[in-house]
Amino acid sequence: MLKSNSRFQTQLAIFADVVLVCLAMVPALALHKLLDHWIPGVFAGTFDFFWDQAWLFVLIVLAWAVVFDFSGLYDQVLDMGRRRALVRVAQAGILSLATLLGLLYVLKLHNFPRTLLVLHTLFATLAVSMRVTWIQPLLLRLENRRHLLLVGHPEDVPGILAWLRDPVNAAHYELVGLLHPAGTVPPSGVDVLGTDDFFSDILHSTVVDDVMLLPAHLPADRVSAWLRQCQEEGIETLVLASHLKPTIARLELEEIGDNPVLLYTTAIRSVWALGVKRLMDIAMSGAALLLLSPVFAVVALAIKRSSPGPVFFAQKRCTYHGRIFPMYKFRTMVANAEEIRGQLQERNEVSGPVFKMKNDPRVTSVGRFLRKYSLDELPQLWNVFRGDMSVVGPRPPIPAEVAQYENWQRRRLSMRGGCTCLWQIGSRNDMPFEEWMRLDLKYIDTWSLGLDLKIILRTFGVMFRGTGY
Repeated sequence: MLKSNSRFQTQLAIFADVVLVCLAMVPALALHKLLDHWIPGVFAGTFDFFWDQAWLFVLIVLAWAVVFDFSGLYDQVLDMGRRRALVRVAQAGILSLATLLGLLYVLKLHNFPRTLLVLHTLFATLAVSMRVTWIQPLLLRLENRRHLLLVGHPEDVPGILAWLRDPVNAAHYELVGLLHPAGTVPPSGVDVLGTDDFFSDILHSTVVDDVMLLPAHLPADRVSAWLRQCQEEGIETLVLASHLKPTIARLELEEIGDNPVLLYTTAIRSVWALGVKRLMDIAMSGAALLLLSPVFAVVALAIKRSSPGPVFFAQKRCTYHGRIFPMYKFRTMVANAEEIRGQLQERNEVSGPVFKMKNDPRVTSVGRFLRKYSLDELPQLWNVFRGDMSVVGPRPPIPAEVAQYENWQRRRLSMRGGCTCLWQIGSRNDMPFEEWMRLDLKYIDTWSLGLDLKIILRTFGVMFRGTGY
């Protein structure tokens, strides 16, 4: 796993431990009260922890955090091994208890029940042990494996394969295969997808999240062209730079084995912010699905009564780096709308590889009303809840449209597709295709949680104006 991903997992472990140490005080206080009731005099239960001595809570959490870090619990947090990590947790728990007992003695806080500290240590150690053995491995398994394509000279491939065989790295990356220069012999143990002349074809026909360039013995202009195309399309690029090992200078580099790697990215790198964005998606879509369930029922009944066919319409769409998913809408057209689209192609009213008509004859009377107020888009809340889409993001295109994209336009696929975005709160249907694409790229380049909230609020105004068709 790259340093940036490992740092995030370490930060996540520290944050989780602070929360767990805090929460462990609740059962410790409850059990302490019960034991004081059952065995009077042994467990002093009159100590007002939350009101008179609340500052001690901060002291306890700080002591645990410092001791855990000092004990090396967060060194190589992902590949320490379960048994070794549990031993570290137990040792850190005992050391934390000893440290706090010493602090209470030095600060002359004799009225603080030492038995409460013992109980808290037991619960905190148990909670952190659960984080080590269950919670964090579960979070790692929930992460999508990134599809890695190797491109370049085969001499560096064995080292990459050895790095990928590490269990932690294997859980994070899935090797798509190798593109090698014509005339070179690829090593065994890797799927060969062809020569590097097929770079663009493989990039467009295969799901690729990361490209690793192996530039040894290759012309610089060829490597630069690959790198430029990856940047245009929003694909993260790793350049193996074994010839740039630093001697004195300090460089901000990733590492693959013993080799430094330069990371070029146009994607959003704040894992924390993206995590919050996903939590917001789940909360908003889940709440909306519950609150709008009566609306779903009314719309479904209206569609059924207006024309024969299903209530919902599922269409294959492209999202993050070309992943295909079924996007759901309320059906607003006749049941065979897709079959007769080709007959209407000459009446397309927008430029570029998309199809829109203001007076599309395939749209039903109920469908026209649903489209006007964007009610046909409501089922996409289920796509958001599932994780196929986000509330805010570039609108997911159909695969046939993506096949006609220029390279720079494909970069809009470097972020998860959404229900609404910048162009939808602007001119919407009247916007030229090129401007639509540039607004999507502007959203990716300037993305923030605040921008998402602004777009969501403005989307409500657009819906009420009824400008859809």
